[in-house]
Amino acid sequence: MANSTDGVLLTVAGARAVLAAGAEALEERKQEINDLNVYPVPDGDTGTNLALTMRGIMDAVAKLPEGLPEKDLCAAVSQAALMGARGNSGVILSQIIRGAMEVLAQAGPVTTEVLAKAFRGATDTAYRAVRRPVEGTMLTVLREMAEAAADMPASTGRKAFMDEVIAAGWRSVEKTPSLLRVLADAGVVDAGGYGLVVLLEGAANGRAGWETPIATHVAQAGAPVGFAYEQEAAEDESEFTYCTSFLLSGQSLDGDALEEEFGRLGGSLLVVGDSSRIKVHVHTDDPGQVLSLATRRGVLSEIEIDNMKEQTGARTRRLAEAAAASAGDVGSTQVVAVVVGEGNKALFRSLGVDLIVDGGQSMNPSAEDLMRAVERAVTPAVVILPNNSNVIMTAEQTAALTGRKVYVVPTTSIQAGLSAAVAYERRMAGDVNAAEMETAIANVITAEVTQAVRDSQVDGVRVRAGDYIGLVDGHIVVASAGMDDVIDRLLARLLEDGRETLTVLLGAGEDARRAAALIERARERYPSVEMDVHEGGQPYYPVLLAAE
Repeated sequence: MANSTDGVLLTVAGARAVLAAGAEALEERKQEINDLNVYPVPDGDTGTNLALTMRGIMDAVAKLPEGLPEKDLCAAVSQAALMGARGNSGVILSQIIRGAMEVLAQAGPVTTEVLAKAFRGATDTAYRAVRRPVEGTMLTVLREMAEAAADMPASTGRKAFMDEVIAAGWRSVEKTPSLLRVLADAGVVDAGGYGLVVLLEGAANGRAGWETPIATHVAQAGAPVGFAYEQEAAEDESEFTYCTSFLLSGQSLDGDALEEEFGRLGGSLLVVGDSSRIKVHVHTDDPGQVLSLATRRGVLSEIEIDNMKEQTGARTRRLAEAAAASAGDVGSTQVVAVVVGEGNKALFRSLGVDLIVDGGQSMNPSAEDLMRAVERAVTPAVVILPNNSNVIMTAEQTAALTGRKVYVVPTTSIQAGLSAAVAYERRMAGDVNAAEMETAIANVITAEVTQAVRDSQVDGVRVRAGDYIGLVDGHIVVASAGMDDVIDRLLARLLEDGRETLTVLLGAGEDARRAAALIERARERYPSVEMDVHEGGQPYYPVLLAAE
C-alpha cells in the first residue's frame, strides 16, 4: 500500500470527485457566505458567485474524456475557471485555480510538497490579477494558507497537511476584521475568504464542517489600538487629461510587467494581447512619458491621443460627420451591457445598445456569458458596460480572453451605464467611445434605495434589519424605518450642488409605487430640476436615482 506521502496521479475522475465535493460545500453554505456581505442588502452574492463558478467548472470537466493527460486536464480546468468566473470573487477564484493548475501540470505525481508549491503558485497568480491587492480579503486568507503549507515538512501525510492548511485558513478568516476597517465596522468576516476555506475544506473532506472555529459575525466594538487597517484608495480617473492608446509589437512582451509600469503613469488602464502584440489604453497627464516607456519595449503603431476635456465640444462635430456617412455602414463600435429589469433593458436598447446580457444584482453573468455577447458583435470594436461593481473584473477578464478590440468602461450601476450609453455613437472608434463614456460617468452621482437584511454598522451608519437604506455612489448615507425619510434625504444629497437633471428608475413591487408617489411630490420642492421617471423593473431596489 502506498504511503500517505506518496504522490497520486491526476485523473479526470479524481478531478470530478474533488470539484464536486468542493462545489457541494459551497452550494450548501452559499447563503451563509452571502450574508457576510459588508453592505446589509438583500443581494449580497459572494457565495452564489463562488458556487456558480464551481458549477461552470464541473460542467466543463464532466465533458472531458477519461485518460486525458495531466497537462491537458490542468489546462482544461484552468480554462473552465476563466470562462465560468462570476463576480469579483469568482474571477479571483479562477486566478487561484489557474496558478495551482500551472504548477500541477508540470509536477507529475501530486505529493504534499507539490501541493505546497501549488498553493504558492495560486497565491502569486491571484495577487498579480488584482491591480491593488487589499489585505483582509480572500487574498490574505489564501496567502496565509500557502505560508502554512510551505512551513510543513515534506514527510507530512496528506490528511494532516490539508487539516493544518484549512485550520490556517479559518484562523486567517477570523482576523480579517482586524485588517480591514470596513469589515470591523460592519461586524462581519470577509465573505470571499470564508467561501474559499469552505470550498477547500469541502474538496478535502467531502464537505465543510458545519461547526467552524470562528464566529462569522463579530462584535462592533470599534477599532482596537494597534490594528493595522489597509484601505483601498479610490482612484479618481477624472483628474487625467489625455486618453492615450497604441499597439505595441515586439518579442517576449510581458503583459504583467507592462501593466505594472504603465499603471504608475495614469489610470483606466487596459493591457490586452499576447507576447508579440499588446494593445494599451491609459488615461494620463503625460502621454509623452507613456510613449517613451513603450518605445523601449517594442515598436508602436495605431497611436491615438485624445484630450478628454475637449471631447465634449468635439462630439457635436463628429456626430454631424457620422450622420453624413453611409446609412448601410455597420459602424465601428457596439456595446454589450449587463442589465436587469425589462424596462431598463428597453432604455438601453433605445440608446442603441443592442447586445444585452441578463444579470446584475444577485445574478452576475460569467465570462462565457459576456464572451458570447461580444462574439455576436459585427463591428470591429466592442465596449462592455458591466453596470455593477461585482461584474467589472469578469468584464476585464473577458476582454483579456478575446482576440477582438474590447474596452471595459467600469460602470458600477445601471444608472451610470445609462449615462455612458447616452454618450455612445456607433460610428465612432471603440477607444473614442470608451473615453466619451468614461467622461460621461465621471459627471454622474448615483443613489439607490433598498431594505437591510440584518443589523449592521457600515460607513458610520447604524442599520437595523428591515430598515430602508439609502446609498450614494455605493456608500450608505441614511437608514430609517420609513422610506419617505430615506428618499427625501437622498434627493437633498443628489441635488444639493445645483444639479439640473434627475433620472429615476422604478423597480418591481409595491415599494416602487410608493417611491413613485414620493418622487412626484418632490417635483414641487425642486421645480427647476428636470425629473425623468421610468419603469425599470429591477428587483430588490424599489428606486434607482442618478443626478447630473
